[in-house]
Amino acid sequence: MLARSILAITALIAVAPLAAQSASHSDPAHQAADAAEVPQTKALNNQVGDAVSEARTANAVAAAQNDINQQEYEADKAAYAAALREHHREVLSTDATFIRQQNAYAMAMRDWRAQVAMCKKGYQSACKLPTPDPMRYM
Repeated sequence: MLARSILAITALIAVAPLAAQSASHSDPAHQAADAAEVPQTKALNNQVGDAVSEARTANAVAAAQNDINQQEYEADKAAYAAALREHHREVLSTDATFIRQQNAYAMAMRDWRAQVAMCKKGYQSACKLPTPDPMRYM
């Protein structure tokens, strides 16, 4: 008997919120609340949508810049290999020393490009820095 009354009370507790939600929203209090809340909710949803769009744009720009950086890196490594061939220095492209030197040259070029970009933006201290030395990256 106790179990039945507990079950009945639990069922009533579960049904009460549903009954309250199904009440008519055509009364003046609900209409006034909706009139105030709906525009604000739409504005907030629009702000979230704009933020998502901006984030997607920023991510696309970052991905494009990463692609450019990777292409520059590969070009720098190829330029280093070409410079070695030009000076009649034959090395194996799998040689660990060559790979270290090639990576050091590419990193120095990356830092030099960043230095030039900062100088062009007007940072005089960047203009006065010496050119990065690949030997410091090994």
